[in-house]
Amino acid sequence: MALLGACAPAGTEPTCVALVPYDARTQQQAAEELAALPAGRVVARMIDDYGDLRARIRGACGR
Repeated sequence: MALLGACAPAGTEPTCVALVPYDARTQQQAAEELAALPAGRVVARMIDDYGDLRARIRGACGR
């Protein structure tokens, strides 16, 4: 059901969901693990997409 919000008409207010917070240490470890992946890994692109989505949510929800 949550994905149906992506199909809302233009001009509809976004649904602001709670983002899981990650402390600096966890973010650093994740960045190191991501950098260690072999080039061209699909999972790296997916993680980048997830980061972009989180940034858009923060922007739309004023966080």
